[in-house]
This record gives sequence, structure tokens and C-alpha cells, in this order.
Amino acid sequence: MTLRQFASRLGRSMRPAPARPIGVDFAATRLNLVQAELQGERWHLRAAASLAYPMPREALLAAPRELLRFVDAALKLAPFQGRRVVAALAPADVRILPLTVHVGQGQSEAQAVARAAAEQLGERAAQHVIDYYQVRGADMDGGERQVLLAAAPRERVLDTLAMLESARLTPMALDIGPAAIGRLLATLHGSDVGQSVALLNFGAARSYLTVIWGRRLMLDREIAFGEEMLAGAVAAALDLPPATASNLLREHGIGARAGVAEPADGDLPRGELRRAIRTILHPACRALADELAHTQVYVASRTRGSSISRLYLNGSLAHYPDIAERIAELIDVPVHLLAPLGAFPLSRPDAVATEAATSVALATGLALRGGADG
Repeated sequence: MTLRQFASRLGRSMRPAPARPIGVDFAATRLNLVQAELQGERWHLRAAASLAYPMPREALLAAPRELLRFVDAALKLAPFQGRRVVAALAPADVRILPLTVHVGQGQSEAQAVARAAAEQLGERAAQHVIDYYQVRGADMDGGERQVLLAAAPRERVLDTLAMLESARLTPMALDIGPAAIGRLLATLHGSDVGQSVALLNFGAARSYLTVIWGRRLMLDREIAFGEEMLAGAVAAALDLPPATASNLLREHGIGARAGVAEPADGDLPRGELRRAIRTILHPACRALADELAHTQVYVASRTRGSSISRLYLNGSLAHYPDIAERIAELIDVPVHLLAPLGAFPLSRPDAVATEAATSVALATGLALRGGADG
């Protein structure tokens, strides 16, 4: 080896490792970004930011120049390094199927899942990109496996990759929401390996309930409970425009506990209005309580008697007044608002841009990809 060759190799070995990919979430109204660093076995936050779109999401994603300028502006909000990213496929582009597969003798788990996917999707399987995630259960050592099958049309996957590249982002991986959220919950509760933890993520039309047991995803299901449905019920009952009903819910929440007295607010006592909202939304909340109870039973059946130890709330309704207290009435476990950046015990002093702390759950889970939790 010549001296020049030796110097060149030494120079390469002394170069710092590239920064970990940025978790990128093109959410409904905002771009959320998180970048983390893994030092030993501990995660540290490098940067986090959240920026509202300057135009409707679909219009922005279809305009490469405007998208590039917007992404550049978001990356300047905090000390992000590089443009390598892990992104999530849009929920509408992914079909997630819970499957029970049987692994025969001499057959790998992946082969068993591929066969089950072909049976579920039929001829369409060839037009899909397919992956799967093991679901934690007490019987994981047997020949039966519980998995979540994720199938996305190949065309939509290619469109997502092209969109990222148009913003001069380098995609290192595409993920799905449930896996990323499960990763976040596992990091938040890394020491509680025997506990089940759940997240109720409120959306505009529907909500999503994710459960982990220890460090592995156990359940992800869609629930017919969302901000639009609740606002629609209040609008119909009080003869209000939907936008006015939505504003009422954001101000008053989804109902005070019976017997609570509150000061007057204009012509109608605030407590009376909140109790009226509670009565209107009682059927929807009762249906949510039933869903949560069924989930508790399922978790106990899969874990030989374990129950959910904590429920986190995230998403649009999580900002409603007294939402944690109202949901706590529906499920007999401690309820907390999710603080996704709690996954990082230490961070740079300038790491978090304004408005990033509560809206970056999915981006945080994406940023954690590749660690101990997958």
C-alpha cells in the first residue's frame, strides 16, 4: 500500500458518520420533522420542527418548486443535518390486514406470510408492495403467528418516492403509521417490557387505536370516532353550521361531568352548554367505551391476563379541554396526553422549533427507525 493510499483510507475512516435520517410526516395540514441521534443505547433529539402548509396539502405536493421552497424553509427552523429521510405512506395508500398465519415445517415465516398475502389479495398481489409486522402475543413460539400485513399499490409507492425526490429529499425507507407509533411507544416505555400501552390517535373522520406489549406492536385498529362525526352530531342537535359546532367543541370539549357547576358565558351558563354537549355526544362516547372494552378483552386474551396499563391521547381531539378526564371515564386505566419528545432524555438546547412538541408523534416514530425497537 502506498502512502497516498494509506492516507486516503485513513481519511475515510476518520470522517464522521452521516447523520441519521430525518423522520418526515406530511400530515393533513403541517409538515412535521424530527431527527434523532443514537448514542450508545440512549436516544438524543437533534432537531424537531412543524410548519403549516402555505396551501392545501395535495396542491403543494403536486407543485415541485413550491414544495422544495417549503421543505427548505422547514429544515431551517431547527438544526437538521442532511436530507436523508424516513417517510410514512399516506394512510389512504396502505391497506393493513391483521392475519393469522401458520408456519409449516421447513417453511419460513416470510414464506407463510407471502402465501397468506396472495390468498388475501389474489391477482392484485403482484401490483402491490407488501411488508408485514409481527404482532406480539403470548404464543409467539408456536407455529401460529399473528401479523399485520401492509399492502400498498406499487404505483402509489413510486409516487411517494418521486414526491420526496422532487423536494430533494433522499428516501432511505418508507414506513407505515402503526409501526412508527408502536416504535415511539416502545421507546417511551423501554423499561416496562411486560406492560401493554395504548395510543388513541384522533383523526378528522376516524381515530386509530395502537397497542404495544413490551417492545412489539400488538394491535392497530380503526375506530369510527372523529372530530367531524362529533361536530356533525352537535350541529344537527343544536341546528348550527358544522364550523360553528367544531368551534364549540374546541372551546368546551366533549362534555362536562354531570353535576359540574361553571360560571355563565354570555346568555347561556357554560356548565349548562357543556352538559348539553355531553348529552348529545353520549352515544358516540358510549360506542368508544365499548371499543376500548373489547380491546382490553383482546389484550388479555393474547397476553394471558395482562391489561392495558396506560392510554395516551394524540391528534386533533387531544387539544380539547378536559379530554383526558372525559376519556378516563370510558376506560379504567390512567389516561395521559402524549408528549412524543419525551422519548429523548437529552436534546440540543436549540433542537425544538415552535409548535413542534405536540404534533410530531408520527415523525418521531419514523426518526426512531433502526434502533432497538426496529
